[in-house]
Amino acid sequence: MKLRLLFIFVFLMCENGIAQVGSSSTDDDGKGINIADLVEMSGDWFIAYRDGIKQIQADETVPVVNEHTSSFVLKRSYFTLKKELNDVFSVRYTMDLTIDTEGDDAGNVETRLKYLYLMTKPKLNSKVLTGTAIEVGMVHRPWLDYEQKMNTYRVQDNMFIERNRIFNSADFGVTVTGNIGPKMDEEFLKNVNGVMKGKYVSYSLGIYNGGGYSGIENNNNKVIAGRLTVRPLANMLPQLQLSGYFNRGKGNSEFSPDFNQVLGFLAFTEKQFKITAQFHDGVGDFRARYIDPVDPSRSLDNHGYSFFGEYKFGKSPFSLWGRFDEFEVEEIDEQTQRVIGGLTYRVNKMIRLILNTEHTTVDDNTEDTYELNLEISF
Repeated sequence: MKLRLLFIFVFLMCENGIAQVGSSSTDDDGKGINIADLVEMSGDWFIAYRDGIKQIQADETVPVVNEHTSSFVLKRSYFTLKKELNDVFSVRYTMDLTIDTEGDDAGNVETRLKYLYLMTKPKLNSKVLTGTAIEVGMVHRPWLDYEQKMNTYRVQDNMFIERNRIFNSADFGVTVTGNIGPKMDEEFLKNVNGVMKGKYVSYSLGIYNGGGYSGIENNNNKVIAGRLTVRPLANMLPQLQLSGYFNRGKGNSEFSPDFNQVLGFLAFTEKQFKITAQFHDGVGDFRARYIDPVDPSRSLDNHGYSFFGEYKFGKSPFSLWGRFDEFEVEEIDEQTQRVIGGLTYRVNKMIRLILNTEHTTVDDNTEDTYELNLEISF
């Protein structure tokens, strides 16, 4: 009954003449507010009505018993300020707001920093290394920022890797990004997909504390991570991208268990549709959760895969999308399968309504979740 009401609500809004526009050309097209030529302000708000198991973030403790909820929720709110200091240096400050779900402060709005860094874009007189940028501080890790520009449904929940608690999107450290070779044609970046700026190869490489932006450093080890993305047929089929990613280091605990990972990724992005596939294989995780219960210095093998696809209906504001995940931690025989799908209505370039459902099975225990999400991105 509740799901039917959500569908009726969405279509009534459509029939009542909410502004219909075509899909935006890039994920960040037209977003950001310039304040008196001093600083650029932007934000992302994820608001939802959720009926199903309580949402648990990657940095939260998994409850022994899944709690069923049926309520309006603030999933996340990001507030960003950016300032160009000159043509080489710039700074970014991003606050992450959510609802505290633990302890005496449960129910209050919780604020923390997600990004706080200095970026430099050195002027290299090179045709080989182009678009080079260096972030220092609380910075992007090399993977999730890339994937989330392919799969733009972070409003529903985390991407596959973060959802299964391998690592999250930001950390304390240094990240270097850039291209090898020339930049991709501007027309393609504007009209199809602008996530990979390089025509042939792009990369991101860094060194980090390892516990994520919301975790205190619990040992003296550092994690090295990197991504390499190529267009193997850049002149004939530029929509095709292949990526490899790795982590090498220790889990963030006093016992320093191994945290080593490799990931393969394939993406095909057209203006009307996109598909991605990824495979993960590794040992341990960034918070040292996947460990031997008897010997916390020994990490457990884990592996999985995920598929995502989205189809946009011509110039209409509607699109259909879906995702399938499989993940397993060996020795403790923890297996998770997720089937996720939804219908999206793009009000304009900055507002989307997403009606979605998720069918999750963890060790033969199944839960269904239904949501109506409001995403505001400006």
